[in-house]
Amino acid sequence: MTAVEPVSDYTGSEGVDSRPDLAGLNLNAVPAVYVECGNMRNVADAALMSDPAGRDAIAAQLAAAVLAFLGR
Repeated sequence: MTAVEPVSDYTGSEGVDSRPDLAGLNLNAVPAVYVECGNMRNVADAALMSDPAGRDAIAAQLAAAVLAFLGR
């Protein structure tokens, strides 16, 4: 299964939503991000995240994105 996630369109702008209520981001002494890999209220997202192959595909995409960001 290959996961191709669309950009979030239910909140924020271009998939980014500022959250002043998340201590893990706002009180950190080092840069941090949270990555939302889906919306469990969305049937297709929930199915993808409930499937081991779907989770593996999401993890592979996250790893590829980090490596691309680092230029590797």
